[in-house]
Amino acid sequence: MAEIQPKSFHLQWSITERCNLDCKHCYKDKDLIKSELDSKDLLVILDKFVNQVEKWNLNKRDTRISFTGGEPFVKEGFFDLLKKAKENHDKFSYGILTNGTSIDKEMINKLQDLEVDYMQISLEGMKEKNDYIRGEGMFEKIIEAAKKIKKAGIEINFSMTVSKMNLEDVPKVIQLSKDLKIPVAIRRLVPLGNGKELRKYLLEPKEVKQLWHYILEVKRKAWGGISIGCEDSMLTQDFPQYQPGECSAGYASFTVLPNGDVYPCRRLPIYSGNLTKQNFEKIYNSKEMERLRNINNTNNVCYECPHFENCKGGAKCLSFAYFNDAQAPDPQCWRLFKDLPKSSLKWENSKEERKERLDKKWYKEK
Repeated sequence: MAEIQPKSFHLQWSITERCNLDCKHCYKDKDLIKSELDSKDLLVILDKFVNQVEKWNLNKRDTRISFTGGEPFVKEGFFDLLKKAKENHDKFSYGILTNGTSIDKEMINKLQDLEVDYMQISLEGMKEKNDYIRGEGMFEKIIEAAKKIKKAGIEINFSMTVSKMNLEDVPKVIQLSKDLKIPVAIRRLVPLGNGKELRKYLLEPKEVKQLWHYILEVKRKAWGGISIGCEDSMLTQDFPQYQPGECSAGYASFTVLPNGDVYPCRRLPIYSGNLTKQNFEKIYNSKEMERLRNINNTNNVCYECPHFENCKGGAKCLSFAYFNDAQAPDPQCWRLFKDLPKSSLKWENSKEERKERLDKKWYKEK
């Protein structure tokens, strides 16, 4: 296995699994609450990250940490972690993914002093839809928190997870985003955690296609502050010149869980190591990460598709959550499926077919 290193790196760090909300589609794992690391352990992991950034010789503009959870503000010692990040602000940027419930004037002042670069708040629709998913009274709290963060000069954006529960609210959320001048990322539901019970609310392939075409049109004509997250590569089927965000899991990012376990992505729960026992480089070059990076492992249906070079098979997190196979096709691929397929389908390649691909270069620098 050839060892490689990234040109850029994003660490999404779930420092706690605890949260003061219980959103319907949350992918939290309640067992992680029992094995949560203390603040001293978190500082050790941060030191490992700093050392790795220096070893990889990464540039600050290409390196960042997103502190998340659960809800990161409920974690004891979180501000000590932010202070340590501030001491190393010349090496990377850092931000916070939050539900917004802790944001008041005092908190804003702390975040400014700690030089937090950016924040993200989840918004699942207008008042009725959002509060159904995230809890009563949350819509007003989210909007007020976002306004305070923006006024303080901290970069802020919304994140909306779309399913049949809130699809009709997408145009309204985009308009709200435009009115507030706060960008919004539109993401698909990944059926993990609580979300496993919501598989029936997954959008049909044709609905995803219509939604994304709509977003591109609005972005072109009315409001450029919209993105489709990191799972937009299927759009290259219809727009060959489209530049997708692409999935960076295993290439230029991975997620650390509250107990130190590492996944390629929080929405792609493939165990790849633990940072209390290993360093970043060892995990980055683990067999699990290598297998995920290796496009030769992709199923034949996608591998032989004329759009594969740009699409790469769609969103690996959705493939894994739906088929229990990260190398399976994206279940919402409108070219392959008229309706959501049976999740029991298998997408194995024969040993002979895999062998034929071994000589092909699989690693493309991000």
